[in-house]
Amino acid sequence: MAVDVIKALGSIDPRAAYGAVPVAPPEAGGGFQEQFLRALEKVDSLQQVSNDMVEGMVSGRVTETHDVLIASRESQLAFELLLEVRNKLLEAYQEIMRTQV
Repeated sequence: MAVDVIKALGSIDPRAAYGAVPVAPPEAGGGFQEQFLRALEKVDSLQQVSNDMVEGMVSGRVTETHDVLIASRESQLAFELLLEVRNKLLEAYQEIMRTQV
């Protein structure tokens, strides 16, 4: 059995084989730094929205308490996720620095 035949099978896109609509490859959205900065901006905007809603609740402009609580919790979860990503990145950096060459 030729190994080339087996290697060729690995390059078949199963979506194309079964007639599904081909999915366009993801666009090059930059590296990790750009993704991290976008996530940081998103967390900042969520926190600003949450702060605006809390101020609106205190001033009487926002009457729906559950909307304020949802916005607050959403910004809190986004911040916690970003913090965990930062912690994992820091741990990976420290592990690399401990590696002896």
